[in-house]
Amino acid sequence: MITYFCKYTPVELLEAFGEQVRMPNWEVPDFTEADAYIHSSVCTHAKCLLLDGNDWNRKHPENRYAAVFTNCCDSVRRVNGCMPDLSFSFRKVLDLPHTASDAAVFRYAGQLQSLAQAMAARTGRVFCAEKLIGLWKMTADAWESQRENKAETIAVLGARVSDELLETIRETMPLPVTDLTCGGLRPLPHPPEGLEKKTDEEILTAYAKALLTQIPCPRMEDSGRRKELLKPAGIRGIVYHTVKFCDYFSFEYADLTDETALPVVKIESDYTSQASGQLSTRLAALAERMQRPKESGGKDAETMREKKERILTESASRGNAGIYVGLDSGSTTTNAAAIDRDGRLLASVILRTGAKAADAADRALEEIREKLGPDAGSIARVVATGYGRDFIRAADSTVTEISCHAKGAHFCSPEARTIIDIGGQDSKVITLDESGDVSGFVMNDKCAAGTGRFLEMMAGTLELSMDEMSRLGLTWKKDLTITSTCTVFAESEVVSLIAQNTQTADIIHALNKSVASRTVSMVRRVRGHAPFMMTGGVARNAGVVKELEKLLGSKLIISEIPDLTGALGAALYAEEGM
Repeated sequence: MITYFCKYTPVELLEAFGEQVRMPNWEVPDFTEADAYIHSSVCTHAKCLLLDGNDWNRKHPENRYAAVFTNCCDSVRRVNGCMPDLSFSFRKVLDLPHTASDAAVFRYAGQLQSLAQAMAARTGRVFCAEKLIGLWKMTADAWESQRENKAETIAVLGARVSDELLETIRETMPLPVTDLTCGGLRPLPHPPEGLEKKTDEEILTAYAKALLTQIPCPRMEDSGRRKELLKPAGIRGIVYHTVKFCDYFSFEYADLTDETALPVVKIESDYTSQASGQLSTRLAALAERMQRPKESGGKDAETMREKKERILTESASRGNAGIYVGLDSGSTTTNAAAIDRDGRLLASVILRTGAKAADAADRALEEIREKLGPDAGSIARVVATGYGRDFIRAADSTVTEISCHAKGAHFCSPEARTIIDIGGQDSKVITLDESGDVSGFVMNDKCAAGTGRFLEMMAGTLELSMDEMSRLGLTWKKDLTITSTCTVFAESEVVSLIAQNTQTADIIHALNKSVASRTVSMVRRVRGHAPFMMTGGVARNAGVVKELEKLLGSKLIISEIPDLTGALGAALYAEEGM
């Protein structure tokens, strides 16, 4: 068994010698062991490779690790250097060129010849050119079949995904999923005609050229050819994956959003299961966009504004034939909204989530029932949203907070095209089309900086309530800046400013600027445009709102119930579900 890590590895050559091959693509519990060998900020997939070698040797002491490395990036080079020679029964390092020029092909062919000689010594078998060509054709046929396949699919692009994450994507998406990352199909071109009649050296040279001319990874000089991955006619949406501490694919994602009109969601993983909750919201939001029927565009299509005007002018004699409840389970607060079938808000609740999201949701629903009084028996359906949505016992169904904030915001202000929501656990910016459907979104949930939790922590440091902080932030005199991008370090800056007897209002203003600056960066990433609407509890913070408006150059639309936007959207989904 030989382990390989990169699509430029001559897999068919290894198999031609009768070897089985494996590409480790699975998650690990943590990186405690790896951090003892290599820096903690190295690409997390590279650290998984290091752990894979150690784990293999523990499980197979009689058949130690065998691997073929391609030094495709600095991280893999470092992993190779961190593995002592005694860990291997066989190790070969291929120096991968960055181009497919004639000189690069000649050089890589020489390395393949050296590998073939090493494999002959390892296996006791002679090189079989006919077998190599047959395996090469099978790989090329698989890619050709995928490229010509017109069946609808969701494409996974970018950096390789773990087996577990790929399975999660497949379970979430409403369409079949095709893995087009470097861990998926290897897009080799077909062998040239008549190659079987050539010498072994000529065959290996042609094979080297095929390896180097496949659709490249971003580290190669001709990476512009990666646009070919979008050619299959059946692609209906894209999940773009990046790996923590790897920059190559992050840069490509920025260009991708300019090159395709397809729905795209970006996810980042670290090859552990710890980020599954954060990723699930992004994936589910894309799935909801793919499943939602497109109702806009026809002459007779009713807009949300027309719907509101219609239901408000209809006779109220029907009474509450049904009540629909939305529960928004956030990390800081749990919000609930009850509406009738015409979208009128009948009751609402905002309470602290506390340690258990499910218990908070139960309390919120009970308070809604108390406020509804005799009408509580008419609750027809409950839809949950927010980070704790999957744990709410009373919910009939769940919808992501992306879709619910879009739904609620569009209902309150149909003219809004960009929604800014700063929550306790994350911040998000959502763009809408004219019908209120989500056209794009971006989330920041890797760090508390720039979120409502960040402001709460700073208010605690300043010994202020959130209301006091909001008011004081408008009375600043000296324009200060908080430079740290980390919540912990930002708090240290605040403590230092307090020690210097800096005016509290000036410190708050600096914090408001920091939150606004981070949020506007997200707006630009998703290409948001006016009219802007702000939702969530931070919309009540006048200082943050003012700084956002200054940076955006536009007024923010803020409804009378910004905290309840997500819950209202969930309630509207509940009503539609009936």
